Amino acid sequence: MDEELKYAEQWDISGKYFYDSGYYSWMTDKLKSFKSIVEIGCGTGYSTLALIEKGHTVIAIDKNKDCLEMAKKLLVQNGYSNQAIFLEGDVAVDDFRKFIVDNYSFDAVVCWNVGSYWSRQMIKFYLPYMLEYGLNQQQIMGNPESSYSELIIWDVCRLASSKGVAANIIDRGAEMVDEQTDPYYYTLRDEFHFSSIEYDNKKADSLSHGGRMLVTNGKVNTEKKVEIIFISILYT
Repeated sequence: MDEELKYAEQWDISGKYFYDSGYYSWMTDKLKSFKSIVEIGCGTGYSTLALIEKGHTVIAIDKNKDCLEMAKKLLVQNGYSNQAIFLEGDVAVDDFRKFIVDNYSFDAVVCWNVGSYWSRQMIKFYLPYMLEYGLNQQQIMGNPESSYSELIIWDVCRLASSKGVAANIIDRGAEMVDEQTDPYYYTLRDEFHFSSIEYDNKKADSLSHGGRMLVTNGKVNTEKKVEIIFISILYT
């Protein structure tokens, strides 16, 4: 099985768990003020489904073609055929971000639970982008998953800022984050000149063994379920 398909099948299990547990419903509640959403990293569509069920129009983007095909099928199975625009593309690529800005109107950009599979080819591809973002090779090679996550969140903020719209990041962590404990997100607020930042947190759990395994500090967690905190950051 190729790595793209393997990732899609594993994430489908994890995404369904988030949907069935009501976590995606909690995430969509952050977006009540925004009608049209660009979703970066739609995965296999459970987050997209939750957005559509709450009345949003969605431009769903993923670089994994297998994820996109599964997401399209999921919407059809739930009676929402043709309710989302699906695009294969990578937000890290400048030309793709420009294409989105030039060709679509939207109110907010969301990125929930960044993830990807890894290989030497992937690291080679993303290395110049990660260096542009500001990481060094030692940081990247020590923890490519975290480095990739930071890069994509940065590019999501670049996309939202260039269009003058809101951005919602939802990350997975081990501790709650607020304005007193924020180690990172406020720097993006300042870098991209968002006028405000809102924090919210939710205690949750995630499938690891049996779904898409979680990587913490470079180590794979093989427990069936892992307690996590969903950290929501809303920039406007």
